[in-house]
Amino acid sequence: MSGATSPSDPDARRPEYVVALFATVLWAAVDFAAAGMLAVLLDREPIPAGVSLFYAPLATAVAGVAVWFVTARSTAARRPWLSAAAAAAAVYLVLVLGAGFAGLRLVVAQAVSPFVLVAVALAAATVIATWFGIRAYRRPRGSGTR
Repeated sequence: MSGATSPSDPDARRPEYVVALFATVLWAAVDFAAAGMLAVLLDREPIPAGVSLFYAPLATAVAGVAVWFVTARSTAARRPWLSAAAAAAAVYLVLVLGAGFAGLRLVVAQAVSPFVLVAVALAAATVIATWFGIRAYRRPRGSGTR
């Protein structure tokens, strides 16, 4: 036999990566909405003037890849806490160190930015929520009778 698995094989269906992708897209949307609300409430721009228009979308996209990867890999973990910390650290490092391409002033501004801190918290929450969601999906179903 060629070793290929059939689509009906339960081991061949791994929804973790697709679920993680949807969770990551949701993270990006909620982060975008939260940044908009924070900008209005704080009367402050998320990215200081003089920075390229491409910084925020590129940094968010790279951070999204990190969130997706950590979220997908976290589903095999026994507990989500270390994975949530890894996602938070990855997002923080991407957003802060990625600002280094625009200058040291932006690195310092991003290091303490409430917009970055909200993105970090949402990344950790995404990993935790996805972990619990996948666990609930994997839970064996009863026969329907009590």
